[in-house]
Amino acid sequence: MVNIPKSLIAGDTWSWTADYALYPAGTWTATAYFENATESFNVASSDDGTSHLFAKTAANSAGLDKGSYFVRVRVTDGSSVHTVESGWCDVKPDPASTVANDPRTWARRTLEAVEAFLEGNATTAQASMSIGGRSISRWSIAELTQWRDRLRSEVAVENQGSGAGLGRNLKVRFERA
Repeated sequence: MVNIPKSLIAGDTWSWTADYALYPAGTWTATAYFENATESFNVASSDDGTSHLFAKTAANSAGLDKGSYFVRVRVTDGSSVHTVESGWCDVKPDPASTVANDPRTWARRTLEAVEAFLEGNATTAQASMSIGGRSISRWSIAELTQWRDRLRSEVAVENQGSGAGLGRNLKVRFERA
């Protein structure tokens, strides 16, 4: 059962439905509790037939912090309480916010930093040096190049989005035993 959205955007109107067969709306009420290290909030549901309709207005979601939230959905009939679902949801930043938000992922930011370092230090970089009894060691060019290639692969998968892995040819041969 996966009813919790994978991502939501702060400043948008949020709306999703969930069906919990053992806990139909009308008899049971459901609340989604969002928590991360800096913030917590909840989204109560209303009845939509036997389904639970979760909704949050754009005005109420506008001030929320971006980040990954652990979400627990709990149902109650007034006397019993059950956690029926849990999972992670990414809250994306409000695009209308005046706060500057960097939309790049960690992999993309790190890839750009590694590439900038390699470009600026390709001819002068030293793996280690010692001055006045103090020493410093850095990643070698080979290690950074290997890391860059791994990050490029991650970013390529991110760029493909939900189509990642599609379009690949898989060749199979069947033989009789």
